[in-house]
Amino acid sequence: ATAGVAVAGSAALTVAAPLVLMALAVGVSAHADTKRREAVARITELLEQLHEDKLEAEHSELDGCRDAIDKATAVLLDQGVIGASLGLDSAVHAINSALGAADRRLARWRSALDRLPDGEPVDIATLAKAFPGVDDDGGEFRAHLELASLAIALKQRVNVLQAVEHAQKDPDNLFENFTRALKRDQQRLDDMQSGIAGVLLRLSALEPARPQGLRPVFTTGEVERLMRAAHRIHQLAEAVPTYGRASDVAIEIARDKDGSVVVFPALPAES
Repeated sequence: ATAGVAVAGSAALTVAAPLVLMALAVGVSAHADTKRREAVARITELLEQLHEDKLEAEHSELDGCRDAIDKATAVLLDQGVIGASLGLDSAVHAINSALGAADRRLARWRSALDRLPDGEPVDIATLAKAFPGVDDDGGEFRAHLELASLAIALKQRVNVLQAVEHAQKDPDNLFENFTRALKRDQQRLDDMQSGIAGVLLRLSALEPARPQGLRPVFTTGEVERLMRAAHRIHQLAEAVPTYGRASDVAIEIARDKDGSVVVFPALPAES
């Protein structure tokens, strides 16, 4: 027999039987961890260019959560109990702090875009002040995007672990209040992802203005810099799928006649 389980937005939104939730812990944690690894790789490359100690510290604190999450996943798969010594509580605090920072940055980005004149070319210097490095391959703005992506991926893993832990403690309890809290959590992540996607789309639609000055003719270097900046800004639209609403994940579980269970890899759920 084969059972299919759909998990909205990579987080368990219904507290199910422990067997199913253990499967979710394997499949969804792997799905979210792929996103985490991709974000870490991009952040590392960006920080090597920036040499920003504050961003480096933020990245290190978030990436340090992985060990606690991995150990907690292993304990739950052994049907054990997550203890304080694993450090999951500290990891959750670090992740929530990072999500709070991402929320504040998103609000500033939206506000900066709202202040720009509608339908008019935008001065690159003005844009770079609100979005540092937006006209370059690296930059603080892009590092902030990747930190938000990393925090979201880690939060999705933690949500699944917490659902598994509660279900294993009391399999007959539906945990209705906890399930509602998980849904609110996931809605917050969805809103953040769609908000970031909206910012990137608005930025990618902007037209950089020509350099200010009295000269009627500009140098070849100035023209090339303007064209490169315009190209990089328009390319931001390509990053939108990364920050769009996470698709549901389907996990198939097959039980053989001898009672053994096979959990297949997590795949995007068909709508």
